[in-house]
Amino acid sequence: MELNLGATALEAELGAEPPSGLVEVLAPDQLQTLADSLGTAKRRQSQALDRAIKDALGHVPFVFRGAVELILL
Repeated sequence: MELNLGATALEAELGAEPPSGLVEVLAPDQLQTLADSLGTAKRRQSQALDRAIKDALGHVPFVFRGAVELILL
C-alpha cells in the first residue's frame, strides 16, 4: 500500500479520515492543495473571530470588560 501524503495532510486538517471517494478521485498533490486551503481558511476564520470579539469588547463598559473577556475567551 502506497503512502498518500496528501490524504494524510487532509486527515490532519479534518481531524478525521477523509471520504474514501475523495481520496480515490483526487491526486495526492490535489489532496495536499485541499488540505493547505482548509488550513488557511481555518486560520483566517480564527483571526476574524478574534477581531470580532475584540471589536465587540469595545462596546462593553470598561468596568465589565475583564469579566466579559474571561467569559468569551
